[in-house]
Amino acid sequence: MQGRKVLDTNPKDTTPQKSSCPLCGEAEAEKYDKADGREYLHCPVCRLIFVPEQYWPSPEAERARYDQHQNSPGDKGYLAFLETIATPLGQRLSPASFGLDYGCGPSPVLCEIIEKKGHTIDRYDPHYFPTPPNGPYDFIVSTETFEHFQNPGEEITRLLSHLNAGGLLGVMTAFWSEKVFRANWHYRRDFTHLCFYRRETMAWIAATFGLEILWSDEKRAIIFRYLP
Repeated sequence: MQGRKVLDTNPKDTTPQKSSCPLCGEAEAEKYDKADGREYLHCPVCRLIFVPEQYWPSPEAERARYDQHQNSPGDKGYLAFLETIATPLGQRLSPASFGLDYGCGPSPVLCEIIEKKGHTIDRYDPHYFPTPPNGPYDFIVSTETFEHFQNPGEEITRLLSHLNAGGLLGVMTAFWSEKVFRANWHYRRDFTHLCFYRRETMAWIAATFGLEILWSDEKRAIIFRYLP
């Protein structure tokens, strides 16, 4: 950021904080907001909002938060929530496809839903199902996981390395907007949520990682086809 030099006894108070974007890597992101005891930076290139490293939770605190999740296959509301991605994904899969739930959590209910649709699916979660993925896969689904990534660029690269060419990637993570982000958004208040995406961010991901957007509800769910 260029401009007139200003003399100040405390220049840190007048200089916007900048940091390299963990998704696109090349851009310098600037401070977007400060709330919930941490700062949020915004990348003008890929439109990612992210939390700087000094605010990341410890692995122990992160695991303790995940252990609080109560995701039951008997919860009709939770099942309907998962169908937001499971239904449109299932409509686009070939019969008896082989997939992966990337970041399935302690109760991989989505796997049960997909298996009932006639597919086979592996479970992977660094905390609860840490066995490395054994692909390649016809599809990968990742629900409520992308927001936890510390380095989303690296994670997406790793994830796609397990996906067959022409395979499908289904993602669920609530998209941000200016209005909702600054209105005490519940998604922002979860201290394990470190990255926030919007529709333009998903378009940038598609263009950069060899993906084609097949479908999106424009709110939180999106399906890509991998065309490396």
